[in-house]
Amino acid sequence: MVRIKLRNISIMIAFGTILTFVVYLFCSLVCFRETNSIVNFSWLHSFPSPLFESPIVGKMTTNDQTDKNVITIDRDLFNYLSYHLRDATYGGVENYTRFMTAHLGLKELTDVEPLVTGMGPVINDVTSFQYPISIAPCRVKVNNNRNERTLFVAVISAPNNFEKRATIRSTWPSHLKNQSNINRQLNLVGFGFIVGLTKNKTVQQKLTEESARHNDILQVNVYDKYRNLSVKAAGLLNWLNSRCSQVDFVLKVDDDVYVNVHNLATVLHSFLPSEPSVYGRKIAGGSPLRNHSKWPSSFEEWPWSRVPNYLQGAGIVIAGSAVRSLLAAVQSTPYFIWDDIYLIGLCAVKAQLKLLTSNKIFVDRPENPPAPCFVRSSVMWTSPSADHMNSSHMVTQHFYQSAANQRYCVFKTYLFGPNETLGALVDSQISESALASEFNFRPI
Repeated sequence: MVRIKLRNISIMIAFGTILTFVVYLFCSLVCFRETNSIVNFSWLHSFPSPLFESPIVGKMTTNDQTDKNVITIDRDLFNYLSYHLRDATYGGVENYTRFMTAHLGLKELTDVEPLVTGMGPVINDVTSFQYPISIAPCRVKVNNNRNERTLFVAVISAPNNFEKRATIRSTWPSHLKNQSNINRQLNLVGFGFIVGLTKNKTVQQKLTEESARHNDILQVNVYDKYRNLSVKAAGLLNWLNSRCSQVDFVLKVDDDVYVNVHNLATVLHSFLPSEPSVYGRKIAGGSPLRNHSKWPSSFEEWPWSRVPNYLQGAGIVIAGSAVRSLLAAVQSTPYFIWDDIYLIGLCAVKAQLKLLTSNKIFVDRPENPPAPCFVRSSVMWTSPSADHMNSSHMVTQHFYQSAANQRYCVFKTYLFGPNETLGALVDSQISESALASEFNFRPI
């Protein structure tokens, strides 16, 4: 292309008008519903541009089987427009899907059946994951005991995290075998550490040997790096959908999280397995991390000024009845680097799942060792070291398994007088376990 030199104000105004028009067309793409196209850009063909090295091109290709148009536009134009959307308000998952479809040049996978109708065109093949190392399918529930809930535990790990997995095996999962919550039992039908692929042959060999010893490694055929966490989560959901479809609940936690099994049983027995929901701690949508982050989000990946509300992904509970719909939403939603925003803020919203939050279901970095009162009122918390994980286990075990007269925590209670002035500060000893109502789950 021959570059056009702007020689006077009138030419600059003319090209400014053209550029404004193109921006308007682009915003129409991002902000409004498409008609019969995955990306509705059929009215843009080719504009000469003084700002870029090549023409602004709208290239239209037609899929004869679906009669749907897939449009690609010049990369420099897209970069420019995405940059200038940085102050725009986030308009929902459908707008995200249109924007990222254009950004990544995604096409509908017409040979892949949608898991659920009405989610939009299939753009991610989520049903063809392979598992180089696998675990047994979930055990089938053999009775209709109303005093138990079936549970699959998925611990998100990385191939090289051998010590973290060893620490977890020796701590909180033992409480799933010897449960203290007698009237609210959890039937563990499956347990797995979820890892991705590694290029290190020594690590892979050690991982294979670890799996042979413990039979608890589920490896998804995607390379284990931060940018692939959303894809790895899709691999987990696919495994659950095909090999654990009857489970009541799925606990998804990171390998640096301690789980209070007693309180987990309490809250799970207060939920309805048939209600397609996700439970966790709400993170209010804020500004996307641009520069001050190890993995910043570029304007290409997220041009809007804020991200949606989501649940902190390090510790969530997914109803088994929600798994298939959630996987179907992943099937039709372009991947995003932040897996908790992607899985909950985008896909769970698209699937119209019920999202419930409690500040007590997940707590980030409590003191070490945790206080008995904290243990009594919390379900999960981060334990960033083996020492923290072990001390959490000791305090929790002591609180629930010691004699009743030794098992208590101390709450500060404020007593007010008739004129609502502080009259006294007293200590209250509590030896009973927390009730489900104390966790106070509410819609986000």
